[in-house]
Amino acid sequence: NNSQVHYYHFETTLHGHSPLLFLFFRLGLGIFANGFWNYRKLRLIEDTPRAHVRSIPMGLVHVHGKATGNFLLTSPVTHTPCYYYRTVVQCWVDSGKEKGWSTAHTAKDQRVFYVDDGTGRVLINPESAEYDLPYIYLAVIGPKRDLGPYIAPDLGLAEGPSEEDVHAYVLEVSHPKYWADPETAARLETKFAQERMKLEPNNSYRIFEYCLVAEHEYDVIGTCTENFQAKDEQDRNMILKGQTERTFVISGFNEQKLEKIYRKRAVERILIGSVVMILMVAMEVAPLFKP
Repeated sequence: NNSQVHYYHFETTLHGHSPLLFLFFRLGLGIFANGFWNYRKLRLIEDTPRAHVRSIPMGLVHVHGKATGNFLLTSPVTHTPCYYYRTVVQCWVDSGKEKGWSTAHTAKDQRVFYVDDGTGRVLINPESAEYDLPYIYLAVIGPKRDLGPYIAPDLGLAEGPSEEDVHAYVLEVSHPKYWADPETAARLETKFAQERMKLEPNNSYRIFEYCLVAEHEYDVIGTCTENFQAKDEQDRNMILKGQTERTFVISGFNEQKLEKIYRKRAVERILIGSVVMILMVAMEVAPLFKP
């Protein structure tokens, strides 16, 4: 009878397709939730006005000022003095299964720094911060190179590293003894990844470098708390990732640009997540209505 037919279709769907559909449904749900998380951060940015460092309250704050401090890093490619860097090496892959730029290596490091807005300074502990920074350097070497390297004009560099220096860096990070990141090491230990990283004339590489540059201005949104290791009166507060309010953003974009970034992320991910979930539900229940 008709109920038996419906039951048969349900059983077929459950045992044949449901696990995969459920996996994609969860993926859509995750994208949807991430969209709402970005929307929440957008609202926090809009609702949290900038405060002068000398009068910032405890709790969620938004400050803007120059990055300063003594714990400087040097970025590996452009050798820029900074408090955070992330250098990404991508290789062009053109095979039967994959075509495009594939990330082969990522290196990053960070240090504590101060934000000084002229009224005072506040210590920033960047542990677990979300960085929204424009890249300061982009170069493509090899056959896929179409333009010269990009260097952020406000760095004051006449020219960036030479192509030979960039090649040398790619060679360095492809050597096993430099695989400090276990995740990267595991990925590069595969034969396919090792072949991808070989320095051969027909290989193309794309290198990005993102930095929180010393003496440049940034926005920080995070939780202000007391600095129990303060050295003087100007050092009494610290901004970090809170235990209850988890929003902690360090941005090199102005406030309007930052709001635009989070608005775009929120809309795109909420829509994509919704479409994926609706499609999965539709595919799951459709067999139940077949005659």
